[in-house]
Amino acid sequence: MRFLIALVAAAALGTAACTPADQNAAEQDVNQAADETGQALDQAGQEVGAAADATGEAIEGATNDAANSVANATDDNENTHP
Repeated sequence: MRFLIALVAAAALGTAACTPADQNAAEQDVNQAADETGQALDQAGQEVGAAADATGEAIEGATNDAANSVANATDDNENTHP
C-alpha cells in the first residue's frame, strides 16, 4: 500500500514539479489522498469485522437450533417427551 502511495506521489511530483509551489501543492494532494485512502480502508475493515461478527452469531444460532432439534428427536425419555 505504501509503495502504491509512493508511486502516486512520485508521478504527481514528476508531472507537476514546475515550481516549488507546484511541488508543495502536489505533495499536499498526495498526502490528502493517502489520508482518505487510509480512512476508507479503516472503515472497510470495521464493516468487514461487523459482518463477520453477525455471521458468527447467525452460525451459532443455527448450530444451537440444529443441536436442539437433534436432541429432541432422539430423546427416548418418556418424562421429557410423553
